[in-house]
Amino acid sequence: MRAIDHYEASDFPPDLVYQLKGERKLFVVFSTCGEREADLIYQKVKLIKDELSELVDEVFLSHRRLGAKEDKTELSARNANEEIKILLNNHTTPPDMEDETGKGSDMRRALYRLNMEYVNGTGPSDIVVVFLDSDVLPEYFGAHFVTGLAGPVFKGYDFAKASFWRAMGRVKKFVAQPLFSLINHPKLTKLTELSYPLSGEVAGTLEFFNSVSFWQMYGVETGINLDTCFGQYRIADVNLGLYDHCHQSDLHIQKMSFGILRTFFLHLIENGILRLEDGASINDIFRVSFIDADGTRKRMEFNLMEKKYQPLRNVLPPDDFQSVYPLKNTLKETPK
Repeated sequence: MRAIDHYEASDFPPDLVYQLKGERKLFVVFSTCGEREADLIYQKVKLIKDELSELVDEVFLSHRRLGAKEDKTELSARNANEEIKILLNNHTTPPDMEDETGKGSDMRRALYRLNMEYVNGTGPSDIVVVFLDSDVLPEYFGAHFVTGLAGPVFKGYDFAKASFWRAMGRVKKFVAQPLFSLINHPKLTKLTELSYPLSGEVAGTLEFFNSVSFWQMYGVETGINLDTCFGQYRIADVNLGLYDHCHQSDLHIQKMSFGILRTFFLHLIENGILRLEDGASINDIFRVSFIDADGTRKRMEFNLMEKKYQPLRNVLPPDDFQSVYPLKNTLKETPK
């Protein structure tokens, strides 16, 4: 990456972002699964409608149903803004994907739909996409989540990543930051400048998101961060202030940590930075042995294999790609 610059969300008030935006487009995408965010999504969607309607061109719900019918999360989002576009990831299948699930796979499915249905002739560098997690507690969420992340991208950055303060950043403190400090290599040193490297709140041009690879599950943020290290991207780290959300169980945190470690080492092996010898390989199985509160020995195994998807720009149909992207072909090259 070329640089990481640090900003405060207050550096980009709505009026300034509106000026920076000009004739370009701004899409906001909330990611949800089932009904776990049903009680949280209404306030967030309504806040954007009430406070940012002149700035935001489209609001999307990137959603995975756990049943066959419209669920509470979808109804809540529609009640907050009847014009919201609901992207059902259950029914979106890019050419190189099957029915696999995961946060990264659903983000990629949503981006595929944006490319195919919603750009309406606008070039990929002229559309800014803001991804927001939906489980942020309402007292911390505000319009600054959108303006603070979109502002730097409209200013010229390829990618903006949220940073914030929260009391329980276990994966960040005990896995991601130590891991990203572990290996000295000129292309990796910038990773340590990300204040919250695994935040799900991010923004970028559609061109940027189409040029990086997505990992299927827990590795998605780590994979995108590493792709920025191997490309000539400008990155903004934006402080959104206080932040918190519903906390995961210890076992789920362990699974996330395994996925992050697995992605990190596989990515470095693919790029020639690390090499395994003497028959060694990266494992897909996370094994846990422990003694429970009753003094009973337990052992559990989880297959946490996740796919790495190629950049979407390689998947979009050539004819459609040219028709929705009539501007000059300036997509950055991804390292082989």
